[in-house]
Amino acid sequence: MDNGLSRAAVAANRFGLGAGPGELQEIAHDPKGWVLAQLEAPEPLGEPLQGLAGSSEYLERLIAYRRDRRAARRQQAREKGEQVALPTFGERFNGDILREVQLRARQQCATTSPVHERLVMFWSNHFTVSAEKQSVRLLAGAFEREAIRPHIGEDFATLLLGAEQHPAMLMYLDNAGSIGPGSRMGRWRNQRAEKGRGKPVGINENLAREAMELHGLGVDGGYRQQDVLELARALTGWRTRLQVPDNSKARPLTSHGSVFQRRAHEPGSRRLLGETFSQRHAAQGRAMLSFLADQPAAATHVAAALARHYVADDPPSDLVEHLARTYRQHKGQLLPVYRALFTHELAWQETPRKFRRPDEYLMALHRALGQLPAVKGARWKRELRLLGQPSFRPGSPAGWGDTADDWIGADALWKRLLIARRHAKRLARMRDPMELAQDSLGPQLRESTAVAISQADRRQGAAIVLASPEFQWR
Repeated sequence: MDNGLSRAAVAANRFGLGAGPGELQEIAHDPKGWVLAQLEAPEPLGEPLQGLAGSSEYLERLIAYRRDRRAARRQQAREKGEQVALPTFGERFNGDILREVQLRARQQCATTSPVHERLVMFWSNHFTVSAEKQSVRLLAGAFEREAIRPHIGEDFATLLLGAEQHPAMLMYLDNAGSIGPGSRMGRWRNQRAEKGRGKPVGINENLAREAMELHGLGVDGGYRQQDVLELARALTGWRTRLQVPDNSKARPLTSHGSVFQRRAHEPGSRRLLGETFSQRHAAQGRAMLSFLADQPAAATHVAAALARHYVADDPPSDLVEHLARTYRQHKGQLLPVYRALFTHELAWQETPRKFRRPDEYLMALHRALGQLPAVKGARWKRELRLLGQPSFRPGSPAGWGDTADDWIGADALWKRLLIARRHAKRLARMRDPMELAQDSLGPQLRESTAVAISQADRRQGAAIVLASPEFQWR
């Protein structure tokens, strides 16, 4: 067996997004170098994605949409019940949302830097925002472009801050409504509530809890409930343009539409994991998040997540410790951690050990066929929904599951077979099935699968390749 081709298959499928026609032969000259080169010089973001609106523009559209709806309701009241036609949220924004989904899919399937693109996917899932919440639906794609993609080669603190301060995260985890009861706004609104003039306000712990449990330290990160509450107090006043009037004195948190509203911030110093933070205003929350990224628990949490995603559902402890030690030695810089992962022999074992998620399966399928998802229509979106992973809509802040148990099941495998047959129908006149198998799987192609392909007609043979067990694993 050609060791170069074997390692090329690992590089393309485990560290990348699947091999395209002729790609394994190109990678085989230096599989490790092919992987590492993409850390240093990934391709620029595709022009179609660059042309999409940013979060600030989307927020302005949402503000205008809500303003129009309020005006319509007032007009309806004046006209004593006369219905005023106004588009629904879906009618107004579904076209924007679909473009986000389709153009992102084309970027993933066409990229010449699939190793870099997989890292973007990994971190986007690590810092999950979900379009299940309507206010986030427009911003989920922009969140990945603005908070994740630019920072994956920097230090973890920068990535953590970029994600937590982004308006999509502030809205998804309800921090936009977190108001310190001791702040000027909190005291005023709670006094009004006592007189029956509105609802009381208070601190929402969601963002602080997930920043520690899911994003920063892990569930075993050594923090207590009091630490969560202290961080939540520091993050009060972190809001978006959607909640803050134009005439307010709020200052930008980011250039993407998130703001710091001092009137809503709980005053006072905070104590987190034994450390005191006396900074004022937005600087306090930023300092506390940076402090979290510098903790040994953060190193272990990031190391375990990377090893689980790339190497095994139950990652080798030696590999996790190696990555965590690299993280600590380089003070959270991520490029050295990636290099430590992509050069470790435990990551290059030839037996596939990771089951492809639905989106990974569709990307590998399109890359193997040398085809791109259509810009128009919603086929990619429909197929992902059929496979159980609707675009930008994980069911919880934990994101999409990253182990085989999350995706293997009789119904799930049957649906992959349906997808394989559908694409094989279009392929039958274009590619030889055995050539497709060798191009996409290389030495990972099993003898039993090769025999089945050789005994089938072109259409059935192509379906066998795309539905084969070895195509499901990376």
